[in-house]
Amino acid sequence: MRPRDIDLQGPWIRTQLIDWLVKLSDRGWREENWVAYPSSSSRFDDALDFLDDSGVLDEPRGRQGYVLVDEVEVAAMAALNSALDSVLTGDSSGDEERIPSQEWGKVVKAANEALRTLRSSSGE
Repeated sequence: MRPRDIDLQGPWIRTQLIDWLVKLSDRGWREENWVAYPSSSSRFDDALDFLDDSGVLDEPRGRQGYVLVDEVEVAAMAALNSALDSVLTGDSSGDEERIPSQEWGKVVKAANEALRTLRSSSGE
């Protein structure tokens, strides 16, 4: 039997993860909150800080049972990590260039898939 959110050790972190995935998936929200502000006040860094601090991208397998429910969610986070790495190691110098880039579409796709996966596991 698969664990449920309430069986996780860090369900509140999972809730925050889902919130960030919603934001990563929402073009209007991203443009309004990330692109409209200069890089010095980057709110994109807040998302990266959360994803880094939670460990769901760097060590998704180690977050299973804590934030992630199963291997499907682990794979979804690994795919999002790959997409974000591709954008962050690219030529763009700031959020204004990064977020509307063609590579960003891969981040949106991976975030949408991860969101669907986590919501499916949660029974949403």
